[in-house]
Amino acid sequence: MPSKEEVGRRLKLARFRRDMTLKEVAQRSGMSATHISEIERGKTSPTIGALQKIAAALDERPAHFVEEHEIADVVLVRKKDRIIDYSCDGTGGATTTERVCGGAPWGSVHIARKLSGPGDFVQRPAMTGELVVVCVDGMVRVTVGDESHVLRDGDTMQFPLDEGYTVETLGDDKCDAYLIAAIRDRKSW
Repeated sequence: MPSKEEVGRRLKLARFRRDMTLKEVAQRSGMSATHISEIERGKTSPTIGALQKIAAALDERPAHFVEEHEIADVVLVRKKDRIIDYSCDGTGGATTTERVCGGAPWGSVHIARKLSGPGDFVQRPAMTGELVVVCVDGMVRVTVGDESHVLRDGDTMQFPLDEGYTVETLGDDKCDAYLIAAIRDRKSW
């Protein structure tokens, strides 16, 4: 089991990642801000019940704070080790997304490379955060709410994710795009 200092560090990182104050975590967990602060500073170890309450307030698994592995300050992902996600697009066709960054447990920024064929269509639900789409090669239509924009080679678009969005590959060529997301709930990504 990690030291009480490490448990506290993990709790503090999870709170910062969600942009929450001690007072907000205290209100959501039903605990005192002073006690949570003492846990974060490694002055005391949380009970199982306290850890469960704080984890629920932070929308995190309680095990995340006490797992044996070290949570690195730096995450390096070599190109050969990138994860490829396979899914169906909005028309039922196969689509792939390459995760460029490693998804650090303390991170809120995610980068994916999307290589899509003509007519590929992806629809994503609303979530808390924002997204940057960088069209490297090809052409895509990005729709947010009632507003659509066509991006071509080198174009960039940034928008909040609270309405969800769709991305559709246009033209007869493949499209190469990067999606850079800053999201609070990494389970949604």
